[in-house]
Amino acid sequence: MSKSANPYQMAQQMAQFKFGLIAPVLQNTYSEASAMAYYRRVTEEPLNRPDGTSYQYKAKTLQHWERLYRQGGMDALITKERKDKGISRALSNNAILEIYNLREKFPKLNATQIRLKLLSDGVITAKVSVRCVQRFVTAWNLKVGSPAINLKDRKAFEEEYFGGMWQADSCFFPHIPNEKGVPSRTYLILIIDDHSRLIVGALLFFQDNAVNLQSLLKKAV
Repeated sequence: MSKSANPYQMAQQMAQFKFGLIAPVLQNTYSEASAMAYYRRVTEEPLNRPDGTSYQYKAKTLQHWERLYRQGGMDALITKERKDKGISRALSNNAILEIYNLREKFPKLNATQIRLKLLSDGVITAKVSVRCVQRFVTAWNLKVGSPAINLKDRKAFEEEYFGGMWQADSCFFPHIPNEKGVPSRTYLILIIDDHSRLIVGALLFFQDNAVNLQSLLKKAV
């Protein structure tokens, strides 16, 4: 991980690290007898984390990450690492990145001035309070004149090249008649390239499962 990465980037990169470890279980591609057996194998030795440190996790920790992801996706993997727990519900990713941008360009702006600027630019709504912005600024130590905000790269985590990482997700689609003519729920499974945002695969299925995901991935490749 680059030393110039801001705390928000660090939290996102750590979430990607966690996702990489639990992905075989989420996609049902592990070869062990059970998910826990897979977790025990990958935690037998210390793991190298994005910040360059090494740490030996317990199998139950990875199981906990899996549960968090199934409940709330990638954002849930960031939650425990972030100091601004609860603030993310009010501040979108775009708003958070814009705060970093404003504090770099105008380091003497206070929370009230930042909120007014975000409001005037349409980045946030009036529902976001000054206190919310202030809590975020305090949580990430974005003090007035702090050198920590003089960062060149304020983007969220992104792979450097096409094909470096693909992300997949699914969502509900309307009911349509199946092969027996019975109205059935459909699911859109989609795979997107992280760097280019190109949709490399997308199909509708009657089942949201690993088999259909794998068949889509084969077509995408």
